[in-house]
Amino acid sequence: MNTENIQMETLEEIISPEEENGKYTFSKKSVLTKQVDPELESLFGKYKRGKLILQPDFQRQFVWDSSKSSRLIESTLLDIPLPVIYLSEESDGKETVIDGQQRLTAFFSFFDGKFPDGRDFRLSGLRVFDELNRKRFKELPDSIQDKIRYYEIRTITFLKDSDPELKFEVFERLNTGAVSLNNQELRNCIYRGKYNSILKELADNTDFRYILGLKGPDKRMKDIEFVLRFAAFYHFTYLNYKPPIRTFLNNDMERFKNISEKETEELKKAFKNSVGIIRSMFDKNAFKRFYIGKENDHDGYWEPRTFNASLYDVLMWTFADKDKNMIMRNLDAIREAFIDLMSNDQEFVDAIEIATSNIQAVNKRFDKWRLVLEDILKNESKQPRCFTLEFKNKLFEKNPTCSICNQRIHNIDDAAVDHIEQYWMGGKTIDENARLTHRYCNWSRDRKEKQLF
Repeated sequence: MNTENIQMETLEEIISPEEENGKYTFSKKSVLTKQVDPELESLFGKYKRGKLILQPDFQRQFVWDSSKSSRLIESTLLDIPLPVIYLSEESDGKETVIDGQQRLTAFFSFFDGKFPDGRDFRLSGLRVFDELNRKRFKELPDSIQDKIRYYEIRTITFLKDSDPELKFEVFERLNTGAVSLNNQELRNCIYRGKYNSILKELADNTDFRYILGLKGPDKRMKDIEFVLRFAAFYHFTYLNYKPPIRTFLNNDMERFKNISEKETEELKKAFKNSVGIIRSMFDKNAFKRFYIGKENDHDGYWEPRTFNASLYDVLMWTFADKDKNMIMRNLDAIREAFIDLMSNDQEFVDAIEIATSNIQAVNKRFDKWRLVLEDILKNESKQPRCFTLEFKNKLFEKNPTCSICNQRIHNIDDAAVDHIEQYWMGGKTIDENARLTHRYCNWSRDRKEKQLF
């Protein structure tokens, strides 16, 4: 999943320079803004009344030290113009700080007399007004207090009626902190509300955290973004996917920002159905790629650390509406078929590894797995394509040696129960027609024999 890190540009560079009554135009869309020069005391009052959200959960915490904060205070006494503060108007009329959190936190902490961590805020490191060092705000002369209180600072507020996708673009380009906000942190700012809360709730699901290998919430909201990925494909299906993935996810958050109770329950049920099935099927190897061996080393292996977002999308969407009892009856066959698909089908492998966000790749991987799964479920009472996991375990425990290369198979997931007489040539899935092989050796044999016909 690619994330773009765009350096700060002026508002005129971000959108067209044509302005009329605070309305800017960009690609036939608009972002509505309000520009004012409020006094610091006015902003502080809004903050105290809960109308100005200074540290929403998408923002990093206050990181300035006492000296840097003090020099900011000194800048107001010197009448030095400060950078613009960017705000976003929410649907409830409150305003959220998009850019300028550190500066406002410093000012408000000085008014309160304490930093967010509880330390006393006494001025330090001042060079021009050095006689004010060690003083709190309330210890300053009235004239100095008033100078700070009534200092005016330019704010630009993005109004709630602005186009959400364009707001996302603008906010991304204003995102200039030492640790830039990623896409989901930006969405958490722009699309605040009920749907955002539901995504966070689902990210706290025990099975979901387990198969993602998380012990707690991801600090950068990646877990919530993966819930959103599921929700977007669940709501729109892969047939309606259009790149880039960032916009696809943004559209889902905009479409369902006022999600109904019925839609909420359906989404929760589908999500829990998927993660429960996937945990039973793959355990901690969920969403990881399995690699077959090579000519000089026949041993295959699971991706040891990271997992594949394309595999995540396919599996989560596939099992959302499936009958759990039917899946459990066919669990071994489904698991084996999926490992085989990502081991032996080069078109599927390309679709999960190369240019994964384009429409062709998305359709290819979803279609291929959907058809394989449907075939298994449709033919569950007929001649099975795969041997059972129980049977493979028996063969592996009896003798974990590959019947083709005569080398030891070290991982049971790397073992394939091969049809001695190939299935596609009429061979039956019965004990007498089975042998244990490396997946690589089985793959090599299959390719060579098919090339003869």
